[in-house]
Order: sequence, then C-alpha cells, then structure tokens
Amino acid sequence: MPHHRSLAPPAQRGADRPVIHEELRRHYDALYDQLLNGRSPRDARPVLDVGSGDGLALHAMTQGTPLRGVAIDTSAQASWLGPTDWALVQADAQRLPFADSHFKSALMVDVFEWLRHPAATLREIARATDGPILIVQTDWEGLWFQADRAEVGRDLVRGFTKGAPEHIRDRIRNASEAADLTVARMSAMSIETDRLELDSLAWDVLESIRRYLVIESAQVRARRFDDWRTELQQAAGEGQFSMLVRRIVALVEATAD
Repeated sequence: MPHHRSLAPPAQRGADRPVIHEELRRHYDALYDQLLNGRSPRDARPVLDVGSGDGLALHAMTQGTPLRGVAIDTSAQASWLGPTDWALVQADAQRLPFADSHFKSALMVDVFEWLRHPAATLREIARATDGPILIVQTDWEGLWFQADRAEVGRDLVRGFTKGAPEHIRDRIRNASEAADLTVARMSAMSIETDRLELDSLAWDVLESIRRYLVIESAQVRARRFDDWRTELQQAAGEGQFSMLVRRIVALVEATAD
C-alpha cells in the first residue's frame, strides 16, 4: 500500500523507540478510550490491528497500556516500530487466518482509503471479531496550512492529497451497511498545531509532502517547495502559523438481530 500520506514521523528517532508527537498524544489517548468503548482492557483484548505498517500508530495508541493482540499487514515489515509484545502476522484482511469471534476488538488507522473492497474487508474483520471495529481515517481534504501566499500552499497541498477519498464519512457508512454492520458512532477529531520547528508534527507532515511531491512523483521543483516552507517558518516566527488536519473516527458494530 502506498502510504505516502502519514501523520507519523517519517523515520525512527532515538536509540530504540519511535517519537510520538506531543500534538498527537492526546489524540491517541482519545482513540484508545474509543477502542475500549466503556470496557476494561481485559475485556477489549485480544485486539486485531489491520494494516499495521511499521506499527507507529499502534505504538502511539497502546504504549503503557495492557492491550495486546495481533498486528497484520499484507507485506512484511523490515523495521517494526510497534509494541514488542504483539504478534505480527502477514495476511490479507479479506482472508484472515483466524477463527470466528477470535478477537474482542479490531482497529484500522489510515487503512480504509486503501481498501479495494471495503465492504468485503469489513465483513471479514467482523467475522473474526466479537466486538467493535474502530476505523480511523485522516480526512486529507481538510489538511490546511496558514500562509500569506495561500494559493501556492493550496496548490502544493492539493498535489499531495490527490487521490485521497472524498466524502469519507459516507464511504465508511456505506461500506459498513453493505457488510451488514452498524455505525454506532462517528465523529471528526481535529488536530491543530502552531509549532513549526525541527521534529514537530507540522515539520514532519511537510517533510512527507516534500518527499512525495519532489522526490517520489516529481511534481514540484525543490526550490518551489522550500520557498513555501521558508514562508511558513517566517509566519511561525511571527506567531502567525497554524496547521489543521482532521480525522474521521467511526465505531462499527454488528447489526442487532
């Protein structure tokens, strides 16, 4: 899966553990509470994490908690940055190698937009899960930076978010209904920051944008992007910078008979 859009740091920092941005700590704490859905951690595990990637999001949500489970992805990870006490399984979410009702909870973070057959995938996850499924999807249409040259910024952000799903709320709801599931709760969670220094969340999001636009897709010349980032840094120095990104969070459950 081409995960060039990410809220996680682009690489591990430190001796052996990844950094979790301060702006995201409260966000992931709230996601943890939603995954529990009023249950104790013992009653919410084992958890199935679908599309774990390198495990950074899973680490951010579960560090310091008693949640345990299985992390699956379609490809093997060369470097696992997630919790060390979770089992790692290479598997297709449409053909899970688990018995019915094996898990008590399931989780998908920034995976829904890459699903080729979302209803079939949700149906299979629900088969293996006797409990709620928490779907977290960044709404990249809402990514916003404050800058004087707004048109330049919008053009660059639009190039980065091109291909992201539109109307993500409706897509999640429609896929859930097609899988005979019910959306028990859906909300938008906003993440906002006014910090733009090295290793901050906004800096790392800009690094992800630059890597994709300049290196991976060659849509933009490096100088054009760097000039825009310099303007953002100047605005931050004057207290006039902010970045906003939204995530759609849906709790999906089996439809009552």
